[in-house]
Formats: sequence, C-alpha cells, structure tokens
Amino acid sequence: MSEINRTLFDSYRDLYRPYVNVVNSRLAKFNLFSTQWLVLRLISLKGSCTLVEIAKETRVEKPSVTRTIQKLIEIGYIETRQGEDRREKYVLLTERGTEVYKAIQLELSSLFEECIEGIQEEELHIARKVLDRILQNVLKR
Repeated sequence: MSEINRTLFDSYRDLYRPYVNVVNSRLAKFNLFSTQWLVLRLISLKGSCTLVEIAKETRVEKPSVTRTIQKLIEIGYIETRQGEDRREKYVLLTERGTEVYKAIQLELSSLFEECIEGIQEEELHIARKVLDRILQNVLKR
C-alpha cells in the first residue's frame, strides 16, 4: 500500500470520531444520536419505510434498526403503520418528528458550513466522487 493510500485512510479515521462527536453534541438537545438521526432523516426523505428498507439503506443490521426505531417511537418522533402484508410495518414521522427534523436540518446545515469553510466547491465535488468510488469498491467485497 502506498503512503498516499495509508494517509487517505488515516485521514478518514482521524475525521470520523471528532465529526460524530460534534454532530452528537448538536443532536443532544433533540434527544438523539447520529445513528438515530440517520434513520429519522431517511424516513423523512422517503416519506415512509419498512424496517428492511431502513436496514438496507443505512447498512445496519435489522436488530440495531429495531432498537433505533423503538427509541424514536418512545420519544414521539416516529410511528408505525401496518402494511398490506401483516408482517410488514411502515415507519413514518409524526408531526413532532417532522418539526424536529426541520430544526435539526437547520442546526446541522450551519455545522456543515463551518466544517467546509475554506474549501472550494470543486474540491468538495472531487472529494465526494472519491468517497463514493471508495464506497462502491468496499461494497463489492
């Protein structure tokens, strides 16, 4: 492995934990962690999802998704509805969940702007393409 490859993955590892910690600190006032926010955001973007869809989209095991869903139900951000198939449940945002989603979007958009300060749009575009390509390569395994 070349030095640039090691450095790239070291940089990713160095970024990941501080990033998650900062996001979690912003989410704390909404009683959420980043993993719960990921699920809440997905539900908002899709309108409604099944547990299987959430597990697939987030690349998280179904038991972990089930625990996350239960927590989001407990705090009143989401609810479930029975699907056509009795075994299938759909998860959707409650009114409170929609309000919280919008508030978090505002909160995190300012954080993300701070995080990319001084980085040119073209650099961000290239970084996104590189990360997407790495993800595709990892998922092939």
